Amino acid sequence: MRILDRYLLREQILSLLMGLVFFVAIFVVVDIFEKLDSFLDNKVPLPVVVHFYIVSIPGIVTIVLPMSMLLSCLLALSQIGRNNELTAMQAAGIGLARIVMPLYLFAFLVSAGVFTVNETLVPKLNAVRNKIYRGDIKKENLEGASVRTNLAYLGSDGRTFLIRSYNIPERTMREVVIQEIRQHTLNGRIDAESATWEKGRWVFRQGFVRRFDREGEHAAHFNELVIPGLKESPESFAKGEEDPSALSYWELERYIQRLKQSGSRVQKYLVELYLKISFPLTNFVVVLIGTALAIRVRRGGLAISFGLAVFISFVYYAIIRTGQALGRDDGDRRDRECGGSDGSE
Repeated sequence: MRILDRYLLREQILSLLMGLVFFVAIFVVVDIFEKLDSFLDNKVPLPVVVHFYIVSIPGIVTIVLPMSMLLSCLLALSQIGRNNELTAMQAAGIGLARIVMPLYLFAFLVSAGVFTVNETLVPKLNAVRNKIYRGDIKKENLEGASVRTNLAYLGSDGRTFLIRSYNIPERTMREVVIQEIRQHTLNGRIDAESATWEKGRWVFRQGFVRRFDREGEHAAHFNELVIPGLKESPESFAKGEEDPSALSYWELERYIQRLKQSGSRVQKYLVELYLKISFPLTNFVVVLIGTALAIRVRRGGLAISFGLAVFISFVYYAIIRTGQALGRDDGDRRDRECGGSDGSE
């Protein structure tokens, strides 16, 4: 069986490489035409455009890989079907499940590889890609303002920071409010006129510490206050808003835990979290679908296999994206009904 396994895998891998080259090329060509106005209007040099697409290729590969996996599965099985090799294997007493087992194993390994790449390489390359697009192509100012105003930041341990103004170079705050929430209940609040980063810690000045319990509110004035265990650094408040969907699985999971601690709803973020697992598994699911189809339709050419691969992939993508949109809309609707915050920083 090892010879047959290697033979079937060789047929699939060759078809997979061919499909990847084709679909990535189509994706890049379409994207170039979409961005052509930006390239020409901003007189972007050719090396910048080439660099932009080089760092984009790993992300593009993860998007088109399921389509290529399905096409390679259909082509590999249709090839041995046309030559009656599948019939010969069955006549030799080899079951269909055993014949396609190497395809299933390969698809599972590909899914695991896509998940690993999405968690390690793709986020870093996407950051470089976005920097090139915004800075070198769109000519946007990436430095941003030196002072951020009306800043809301979701911190760790259930703390929410409301800052009237934050001076990034000087690392100083003005009119700071820190709310401490535990199990959807406001347990404490700190109001300070200012805060300064000194010797690796935040020093709050001129304000009140309020605690809330069953007996009511307890307030105490302070001239200078250092909060033990405060994990937020100046860089935490300096960076712009983060898109949770662009975080890795583990980063997004930690972000959701922070949202839960602050009492915010997390439904739409859970959709993004589960998608980070379900989308790589698309490579395995489409192979399950493809083997079932290829075994039933054993005699088909390249055109039939290509048409089936494109049709099934688009239907599957549409189902995934529809579910994602419904999950986001449901989370937004629940937030509006409850009047809650989405926890955006």
